[in-house]
Amino acid sequence: MNEQHFIELLFKRIRLPWVTLALIAINVCIFVFMVLLSGNPMRFDSRLLIAMGALFGPVTLQGQWWRMGSAIFLHGGLLHVAVNMFALWQAGGLVERLFGHRNYLLIYLGAGLCGSFASLWWKPDVLSVGASGAIFGLYGALLGFMLAEREAMPRGLMLDLRSSALTFIGFSLFSGFAMPGIDNAAHLGGLAGGVILGAGFARPLDRAERWTDLLWGLAGLLVAAGICFAALDSVRPQGKIFKAAEQSARSARAFALADEALARRTAALFEAVQRGEIDEATTLTVLQRELIPAWQAQIDRVAALPASDPLRDDLHRYAEARRNAVVALVRAIETKDRRWLDQAMKWKLQAENILLTIRLRQTGHAR
Repeated sequence: MNEQHFIELLFKRIRLPWVTLALIAINVCIFVFMVLLSGNPMRFDSRLLIAMGALFGPVTLQGQWWRMGSAIFLHGGLLHVAVNMFALWQAGGLVERLFGHRNYLLIYLGAGLCGSFASLWWKPDVLSVGASGAIFGLYGALLGFMLAEREAMPRGLMLDLRSSALTFIGFSLFSGFAMPGIDNAAHLGGLAGGVILGAGFARPLDRAERWTDLLWGLAGLLVAAGICFAALDSVRPQGKIFKAAEQSARSARAFALADEALARRTAALFEAVQRGEIDEATTLTVLQRELIPAWQAQIDRVAALPASDPLRDDLHRYAEARRNAVVALVRAIETKDRRWLDQAMKWKLQAENILLTIRLRQTGHAR
């Protein structure tokens, strides 16, 4: 088959690559919508990306698996979407004509998902967005077609396309390793998925589709899915770590909020006592029925933190010191013994020293 006849068959099969055009339109529309939300077309905030469906292990691995697909249609800014859409337009028309509308869409989405799985497996704690994994899959599908159907493409054209595809892949991967912020794991995952799916769906342009072609395509899908689920199974334990960390963070936030509220309540109580607005009996009631149970709840909240939490022991000692100070104050009021008041002050000072140590340690980490 000469090159002219091959090109004629390509355009006879599909005149307008409308799936490629539709994919570009979807990506651009989502980008425009995000620009309207953020007001900044050059770079989107990570919080907006996560809200829109970015691939982010700490939430993906806790059950939001749909992010593996939605992340394919999100981009981090104008340059990101422009480069990817240009690459999609360059590769998409040819690959869509080689495989047909349906199989092309399956390759694009399947390779994109393979890229997402690879990204999640390689760096599960990193936020990732972009169509580049799916686009690498298109170049991989082109290579897969050449491997599976060597005789179906003119040799000269095949060598030119192979050289162009390998140049694009090599340059893109080199850029990914040389520049920070580029997800080469998604690129390699999409590329591998594209090769598998492309080899499975490949058939000569001048031959009608057979039922065996569908079987080969299905086999490619199953192989790609098997690799992805194997990667997912290996990274699934990380999800438990993320879940424990999230629970720890929630408990720490709840502890901090409760501590702030208790500090305000205690200060208000002592101001009321000093102004003579409440009597001794009322003060005892507030201390015994409100503040002591509240500090015991704080102790229980800290006890629920995982043993690996670096603040757990210090927060536990802090909460116990606060509770002990209130208990000693109750004893001082009940017995009129100043020694209990001195003890209450000692517990209070110990709690403040522990809190100061925690804050100094956190400041050191921040630097």
